[in-house]
Amino acid sequence: RSSCSRQQQQQTTKKKKKLHRKKTHQGLIRYIRRQVTMTSKRKSNMLSLLALLPTTSAFYVPGVRPLTFSEGDEVPLKVNSMTSIKTQLPKDYYRLPFCQPSGGPKMASENLGEFLTGNKIQSSPYTLNMLRDKYCQVLCQVIPDDTEAELLTYHINNGYHNNWIIDNLPSASLGLNDSGQKQKHYAGGFPIGFTDTSTEEAYVYNHANIVVDFHQYNPSQDGFRIVSFAVEPMSVEHRFLGGFVWDGQSPDGYAKSLDTCTDNFHMDRTQITANQVVKAGVPILYTYDVMWQESPVAWSSRWDVYLNEDHMVPAQVHWYSITNSILVVLFLSLLVVSILVRNLRKDIAGYNALVDLTDEEKEEEMAESGWKLVHADVFRPPTDHPMLYCVFVGTGVQLAMSTFICIAFSAVGFLSPARRGSLMTAILVFYVLCGILSGYVSSRLFKSFRGRKWQACTLLTATLFPGICFGIFLFFNIFLFFFHSSGSVPFLDVLIVMAMWCCVAVPIVFLGAYFGYKADSIEYPTVTSTIARAIPETSGIFDPRVAMVFSGMVPFCAAYVELFFIMSSLWMDQFYYVFGFTFIVYLILVITCAEIAVLACYYQLCAENHRWWWFSFFCSGSTAMYMFVYSVFWFKSLEASKLIMTYMLYFGYMFLISFAMFLVTGMIGTMSCFFFTRKIFGSIKID
Repeated sequence: RSSCSRQQQQQTTKKKKKLHRKKTHQGLIRYIRRQVTMTSKRKSNMLSLLALLPTTSAFYVPGVRPLTFSEGDEVPLKVNSMTSIKTQLPKDYYRLPFCQPSGGPKMASENLGEFLTGNKIQSSPYTLNMLRDKYCQVLCQVIPDDTEAELLTYHINNGYHNNWIIDNLPSASLGLNDSGQKQKHYAGGFPIGFTDTSTEEAYVYNHANIVVDFHQYNPSQDGFRIVSFAVEPMSVEHRFLGGFVWDGQSPDGYAKSLDTCTDNFHMDRTQITANQVVKAGVPILYTYDVMWQESPVAWSSRWDVYLNEDHMVPAQVHWYSITNSILVVLFLSLLVVSILVRNLRKDIAGYNALVDLTDEEKEEEMAESGWKLVHADVFRPPTDHPMLYCVFVGTGVQLAMSTFICIAFSAVGFLSPARRGSLMTAILVFYVLCGILSGYVSSRLFKSFRGRKWQACTLLTATLFPGICFGIFLFFNIFLFFFHSSGSVPFLDVLIVMAMWCCVAVPIVFLGAYFGYKADSIEYPTVTSTIARAIPETSGIFDPRVAMVFSGMVPFCAAYVELFFIMSSLWMDQFYYVFGFTFIVYLILVITCAEIAVLACYYQLCAENHRWWWFSFFCSGSTAMYMFVYSVFWFKSLEASKLIMTYMLYFGYMFLISFAMFLVTGMIGTMSCFFFTRKIFGSIKID
């Protein structure tokens, strides 16, 4: 019985195993079939997507979404601060006797970058409706008193411009060129008036022809998008028909016809018989026309004409700048290869062969000079202000990395001019985040110098450059407030900047310093002696002071052409968009600073001068000196007013920019010479 039961159990087990294998096999087959089916579906979906790709179009404008209007929809027109390249003091639009909207102007929502750059966007009384033309529409009448007339005349004489906005597009200016033909200028807004040079009387532009270009993105739908916006300002001394005199308050004035306008015809310059003078007690009647024009330009490309100024500045100019910079780099690279590399190979081979000589032969060779003789002093910490040196290098790393990131983001389109203030906000954010690098670099360098006051070094790294910037900014902000300038940043935004500095930037620098001091100390290939070696006297081009002054000329020559366009954007209200060229020029500047610093450092070491730390920093950092000198000569192109505040703003902020450039280029020279000296002294045999 027991044997029969065992046989039955064995047969049952075999059947179960066979059935399990069969099910497993069938399940595996089903799984494979299912995977094959899903793969074929994926392939078909991918093929269908690939088939659609050639017929699919897309666009991308960072931070902005398109607004679509139907016929008759209201299109808001906003006004920004008035600007002048002569004074550099932006002013509130409603500070002058202009028409105000009912209920008073309302502020538009603005970000921190817009406030810091002096933007103040508000609502306006102008009414625009999609596809509805308007002819000589009466807006309001203003009778200026003595103060208002004097204030308006002052702003006209100083070349102030209006900056209007429709659908986030700034107003272009329509005017006449020297030949009498209409010309459109897309940057800087349009003037508020003009001055007659013969009589020295000021005339206000009290009529505006508002020309709006629209694009119908889908002809089958009732949807229109605005792609361009221009204003043609005119000065017209208006008169009502029948000698009607308006007090500016009664509703009759809005319904009366004007003798200076033609019904159902837009205002033209040929109709103007007299201009509107600015005098106390003389009424100023403000009017406007609205013209809608269909345009083939798509919404995604509407900023192109604003950025390239309708090809007013050819792209060949920027290519000339790049070619000039590349030639400078090639010249320097050939110089480094032909002189530095060849001499170094010869020197290293000779120094290594010296180890195998006898004592008598060594004594004969000792009479020679060269950079090996300073091996016991080359890595000696700087004798003058070693902590300040570490702070400068760390801050230079922070500025260089934040600048690199901002230029890269702008080049790929993340920081679009369509988003006002985005570049300034990005500069602040990236500068704060890169504080961890400045803390790390300054702490590691200070630790290698055997510095003891690491807390003071870290605190100075976190506060020196930002403190100088914030102090100058706060000083100017107080003066701008008393000048009633819209460039004066509100107190709340000043507190936000202070909070970013004290509560975010400083702790991030200390965090980087913590990791820097926890890391191992930097090891040098040679041992520093107790007593410093005497430095022989040098003259001519081998004098360190001469080399430090003239070395910065080469990197400046590599970037000065592109610097002109950057200066125009900063101080002349021009759009700057060629960040791709800026990115290339920035890299070329880095390479030239590194090469010129290494070349100068090598010759100083050959002259047995082991004090290369500050020398390398000033050799490449002197580029900033040439930039500041260039800004002094460039200042003449602004035709600045006699206001002392204009000079303070320009030269104060140019000093800050030049100081930042000094830290960046000096850091590049220091880091290049640091790796260079470690490499060459690590390649020789030293007893």
